[in-house]
Amino acid sequence: MAHKSVSILDVRSMSVSAVIGAAGVNNTFVFKGSQSQNYDGYEDGKFYNAEELKKAVYAALQAAEGSAGEHAHTVYVGVPGEFTKIVNKKHLIAFSSPRRIAGGDIDALYKDGYGSVEESSFENIRASALYFITSDARKMSDPTGIVSSTLQANVCYVLASCYFTDLFRQMLREYGFRKVIFVPSSYAQAVYLLSEEKRKAGAILLDVGAISSTISVVYGDGILKEGTFWVGEGHIAAELCAGLDVSYEDATEILRRSNLFRTGVSDVRLDEERFYSTDKVNEYIKAGLDKLCEPLSAFLDECPALVANRPLLMTGEGVTGIRGAAEHISRRISREAEVVAPEIPYYNKPSMSSRISLLDYALKHRRTEGFFYKLINGFGG
Repeated sequence: MAHKSVSILDVRSMSVSAVIGAAGVNNTFVFKGSQSQNYDGYEDGKFYNAEELKKAVYAALQAAEGSAGEHAHTVYVGVPGEFTKIVNKKHLIAFSSPRRIAGGDIDALYKDGYGSVEESSFENIRASALYFITSDARKMSDPTGIVSSTLQANVCYVLASCYFTDLFRQMLREYGFRKVIFVPSSYAQAVYLLSEEKRKAGAILLDVGAISSTISVVYGDGILKEGTFWVGEGHIAAELCAGLDVSYEDATEILRRSNLFRTGVSDVRLDEERFYSTDKVNEYIKAGLDKLCEPLSAFLDECPALVANRPLLMTGEGVTGIRGAAEHISRRISREAEVVAPEIPYYNKPSMSSRISLLDYALKHRRTEGFFYKLINGFGG
């Protein structure tokens, strides 16, 4: 039935993916329709060609809905790090007398705290807490049900560029959606890919895209610090294009067939007539990876002490598909690096992380918006 499904739009740096899915058994998903379309991309917080982006979005949605045979009234849109801003602030609200904290009180704290955030060109799309503190000085991740006369939190507000939200809200309402909900892609991935234990201890998540990468310092149920670099798989492919004098399409195919662990006389072959020295291929790939490592190292040097010894957790369609890339990055930044991906059959690839995380977020969000959930947990604003 259509009401059990959700529609999502995953916006990446060179592609958009529309997915219509529902919850499956054992934390899996039922994919009713899915389609990805390439587009020109973005830089410095602006899309290169908004009209071509719109065509790609519509084509992806039409194909996904055609396969699913249904159209939802609401669509969840993943917002890339290029178009978001993290604001962290401490805020406290007091009650007239001690009371058992409900979901509505937490919502009130978020709303009251955001009132002093002045960002005219951004809008708040997500508020969550790194941690809460009750009147008896207890620090916790969820105060629901605790009796307290005050409620304090270190709140993480994720703001989205109004340029992005206005653009997508208009095009998606023209398409036929009644409601557009914006979701920070980095937050959705952090919650889905990382266990609660890892997030409570502090973690570093790097999402490597085609031409843009976002790194997030995750703590509790929020993001402590975030940065976006205009470096991704496309820049590594560009090194191959220049060094080997090949087309961009051939360069990306070489990347898929490469292996930084392999050295010596063997070649990377595209076909019987086109083959390239493994050592040369690896040389150019490492040069491209080093372009990512430079801003990455600078960001890590400024990270809070709580994640000083945490490994770099990598995902995304970028370098995570290059065998040996994580090990090379690990050596260059002097920090353990490992690849993370969805732990579900057939979709356990880093390239699927953002859309699976967004689908999971959408399904959970729809459930928490239900009447009975709010009745049990306390209505909020």
